[in-house]
Amino acid sequence: MKLKDYYPWVVILLAASMLRLVAPGWDAGIAAHPDERFLLGVAQDTPLWGDPCTVAPGFAYGHLPVYIARLLVLVAPGTDPLFAARLFSGLVGVLIVTLTGALGLSVGGRRAGLCAAAIMAVAPFPIQQAHFYTVDPLGTLLAAFAILFTLRRKWWLSGIFTGLAIACKVSLVWVSIPVWMGAAIYPGSVKDTTSIDSPFIEWWRDQRKRLLHLAGVTLLAFALASPWSLLRPLTAWRGPVIQASMVAGKFDFPYTRQYAGTAPFLYPLVQMALWGLGLAVTFAGGVGITRALWQWRTSAWKVRVALIWTVSYFLLTAGVYVKFPRYLLPIYPIWVTWAVTCLPRTAKLLPTIQAVLFLLTLPLGISQLSLYTQPHPWAAASRWIYANLLPTETVAVEHWDHALPVPLPEGESWLYKAYTLPVFDEESPGKASELRAIAQDTDVIILASRRGYGALSRQPERYAQTLDWYRQLFAERRIITFSRCPHLGPLAITDDPLVDAGLPVSTSLAQRCGTPHALRLPHLDESFRVYDAPLVTLLVR
Repeated sequence: MKLKDYYPWVVILLAASMLRLVAPGWDAGIAAHPDERFLLGVAQDTPLWGDPCTVAPGFAYGHLPVYIARLLVLVAPGTDPLFAARLFSGLVGVLIVTLTGALGLSVGGRRAGLCAAAIMAVAPFPIQQAHFYTVDPLGTLLAAFAILFTLRRKWWLSGIFTGLAIACKVSLVWVSIPVWMGAAIYPGSVKDTTSIDSPFIEWWRDQRKRLLHLAGVTLLAFALASPWSLLRPLTAWRGPVIQASMVAGKFDFPYTRQYAGTAPFLYPLVQMALWGLGLAVTFAGGVGITRALWQWRTSAWKVRVALIWTVSYFLLTAGVYVKFPRYLLPIYPIWVTWAVTCLPRTAKLLPTIQAVLFLLTLPLGISQLSLYTQPHPWAAASRWIYANLLPTETVAVEHWDHALPVPLPEGESWLYKAYTLPVFDEESPGKASELRAIAQDTDVIILASRRGYGALSRQPERYAQTLDWYRQLFAERRIITFSRCPHLGPLAITDDPLVDAGLPVSTSLAQRCGTPHALRLPHLDESFRVYDAPLVTLLVR
């Protein structure tokens, strides 16, 4: 390519960097995402290449993210590694945009690559995930590298990144499906047409060297990046097994109860459409996948490999009980690729569709970015508490939610006597009495996010008494809310968790968002809002 051909890529990557690297202190440094706190805490106490399970028995992830975080701690001793880790995750996000463009280029040509990169750069959920140091962006990057090198027939590199992806998150073992199948079906050698051996023996003779090398490289990369998974398998695999059981719905945790009654496959797609990639890109990606499946028999080898990756990962991930949107993040790059190739390359309408997809996604990305220009609601609510409550007054916080107030220069949380509300306990006369007693003795009841009432409202029959208790509190007490909503100028774009839960509120969504107008979306998964844009509700007596 000529030098001028690189200019669009430079513009896209600069835009992606601006959207991802801005505001690493978006939560005033309180580490609002629990996975961040956990990973960085483990990394600070684990020696480089040490066993994370000695610090955190039941550690649920691969070891590579801990080692990277440990390196960040060592590079900046004595400083808070949170901001360095978030900047690293932002750079990972920029690389994901780059690989999305490379995948689009491999499958659909130069224009498809540019459009795919541009859409991924402004899509809201990848922007949000780039602001957290969690395993999912890093795993997505490594999986995308593995798929890209498979499409380019760089088998050694493909095996290395497959092993690194699994060392990041065990569920990414599914990336080995397209890698191995791609290596197996690649028509890379000329077969002896005079052979009298069976087709399977011919195939094995033709492909065995490649497959054996691929297996060896994958295992070696995994062993180097997650060594204790092989050295101490009983302790290392306990956490991932428990995590897999949770995902399958065999363990019931408060933070997974929001998925009660949600439809497999459909729920993740709806959430992707609402705030993951946007409705247009999600729908166009589905059209592109359907078209590729219909043309499977005549498709090129690259298209088949990309299709195997998309379909296999979606079927194996989106049908489980726990459906966190981040579970589908690894196929976002290839989904965007299918969206920009939803019509044949020769179709006259394709450039228009690609432009429309970008223009419809751009406002969502800008509105996501707008969150980080506003104070975090947990910090804002804490400042109100320090300014308005005497140390002799009491507060109550829900179990399994973030404890407020958070420590700030204005005050310390230990100043106040705090009760814990057992809202997630099973219904019983004792629970009902305890909730009523705490409410009578408490000056301010703090609902730090939607996690409590939002999850319980998904099972109204199971938690009827507790939901009635919530409604009574909202009817009897003064309600003060703190929030920050994604917005485009005067228009907020978000869902309304209070109304969705059937709680009585006298203020509109726009008033709670602090904007003149609001576009109310259907129910959003709490992952889209509970960390960087929680709705804090103070019920003041």
